[in-house]
Amino acid sequence: HVTGEARIGLSSSVFIPYNLNQNTMTMTKTASRRTIVITGGLGNLGSKLCRHLLSNEDTPPKVILLEHPAFIDASKPPPHPDATIFPCDLGSPNLNELEAILSGDVDTVIHFSAVNPYPNATWGESAQSMDHTFNIFQMAVKCHVRR
Repeated sequence: HVTGEARIGLSSSVFIPYNLNQNTMTMTKTASRRTIVITGGLGNLGSKLCRHLLSNEDTPPKVILLEHPAFIDASKPPPHPDATIFPCDLGSPNLNELEAILSGDVDTVIHFSAVNPYPNATWGESAQSMDHTFNIFQMAVKCHVRR
């Protein structure tokens, strides 16, 4: 008699949990709702991924979009009505807000944020973007984010 959880997914980074019961050879999908944080969530890639995640799954994840406060336009709707937007400056020396967000039950962080995402970025802009990457990575590790 073997029971357990099998993890079946479309790719190596997207998993759907299933309950496995070998006696009956059946698999039933469990109602597991993941939480995904997307940095640069209001940018081109972040918006597209948000819409895809919330529109194309049986059990859509909770999606939290992090965006620099200067790029949040209250008059513009979010990429999807079920997304949650949080202002967050990943370059700030005070990352308490980021820690509070990631300390929740976050499964995955997808990092798209950049000071200047275009090839003409100056060295200073590129260095700031690297600092953002370090800050989000360090906080994700501290908060035990799985992916």
